[in-house]
Amino acid sequence: MKGGRPFPRSAPLRTVLICAVLVPAGLTGCSTPRGSAPSGIADPPGSIPARPDYSQACAPSGLDSSPVCEEVTLQAIDDARSGEGLGPLVLPAGFPGLGLPEQLLAVLDQERVDRKLPPFDGISAALDQAALTAAAAGVLPPDPGSGYASADTEWLGASPNPLDADYAWLYDDGPGGGLPDCTATGDRGCWVDRHIVLDAFGSPGTLVLGVGSAPIGDRTAGDRGGPSLAVILARTSTPGTLVAGWSPPAAGSPTLVPRRSAPADASATGIPDPAGNVVPRPDFTSICAQSGLDSSAPCLAAVLASINGARALEGVKPMVLPAIFGRLSTADQLFVVVNLERVDRGLPPFAGLTAGLDANARKGADSANDPPDPGSAYADWDSEWAGGSANGLDADYGLMYDDGIGSGNLDCPAKGGSGCWGHRHGILDNLGTVGTLVMGAALNPTGDTNEGDRGGTSMAFTLAIVSPDSAGGTPPLLYSWAQVLAGQLPPGA
Repeated sequence: MKGGRPFPRSAPLRTVLICAVLVPAGLTGCSTPRGSAPSGIADPPGSIPARPDYSQACAPSGLDSSPVCEEVTLQAIDDARSGEGLGPLVLPAGFPGLGLPEQLLAVLDQERVDRKLPPFDGISAALDQAALTAAAAGVLPPDPGSGYASADTEWLGASPNPLDADYAWLYDDGPGGGLPDCTATGDRGCWVDRHIVLDAFGSPGTLVLGVGSAPIGDRTAGDRGGPSLAVILARTSTPGTLVAGWSPPAAGSPTLVPRRSAPADASATGIPDPAGNVVPRPDFTSICAQSGLDSSAPCLAAVLASINGARALEGVKPMVLPAIFGRLSTADQLFVVVNLERVDRGLPPFAGLTAGLDANARKGADSANDPPDPGSAYADWDSEWAGGSANGLDADYGLMYDDGIGSGNLDCPAKGGSGCWGHRHGILDNLGTVGTLVMGAALNPTGDTNEGDRGGTSMAFTLAIVSPDSAGGTPPLLYSWAQVLAGQLPPGA
């Protein structure tokens, strides 16, 4: 077997709407002097590249509040804060369990009080509705009206969580950050979001937020269907009902722990690897055919028992195959078992097989290698190859439970490395939620060219998510997961 090679993720194309500052009469929007916020707090000299690059630990699209994503993002924030002489960002106990608006309130308030600015007292029910409406439409919220002596608005697309929004607004909003209204040498369009978050907002009155989030509200090209975050920040003498309040984190309270990188022994979805290769019980290799394909009932039953034994070590429920499994082609078997490995661990399934990705997988099966990049229509993808397997279940066992040091994984050397458990990571990958998850699979019954397995089976599959902006849209499904669940064979089978 040959490990699927992980590839670096690109950061999401974060989209912002800026320079929409609503200020008291007599002042003009976006007139803050270059180099500092209205409160006099200095700007960084330029946008700060995230270190660590948390985009590699977070979902490539859609919301992501997973511990690994948030912990790595928090580390990047702490590193950026150190350049301003600030200590680590302290978050309240139970932060991961808070709703998105409450998380944003906690993060922004801590950024403010750490710079000697007054915090927002809470989230205003009156402002929330306008922010929600704007988030759903993917636009800046409107002026909240005469009841607010000072108000600013923010909108951000393609942001997985409030910690990412904080990084974008406070540390990646200046020269070199790629913002359309901020040149590399700096101008009035630079650091506008930072200035809004760190505005003093004057006095007297109560500082309030309105927060709206729409998981699929982004309408911009490249991020269409992604998260949309709209915020109103204001001062008012009539705050009305506050649906959430802020209080400083208690000393010594447990919180997120910054993390330098995603754990090497876990998939992008945070699912850990086995402690080591799992010895099959029973040894199905002595029950199945020694070469070629074998989807006989005894062989399938033996492999399934071994898979379920390995799953039990992880606390995962037994795999239950559809009654039609033994009648499926090897490619369709691969589709079914990949989805069962995902859904039984709480991950979304692939919607179905497509002709384009089947053809892409065929290239891998014919060359005894990982299928190549399937092209620009896909926002993210991964590919896998397995040689010498008797059927789709046999391939799954090797890819999921026998892929570490000492296995047949050619990308996992004896001393270990990033290729170890690479197949497993591919199957359990987080390809994002913006688009449609699709798959391709193929078999060459005599295509293996590796020494010791020459002339044996060669199986490959490609996993991808179709971008909503793809010119062709989501391609037709040759065989869908819905059909599998309904106990239907593929057309023509």
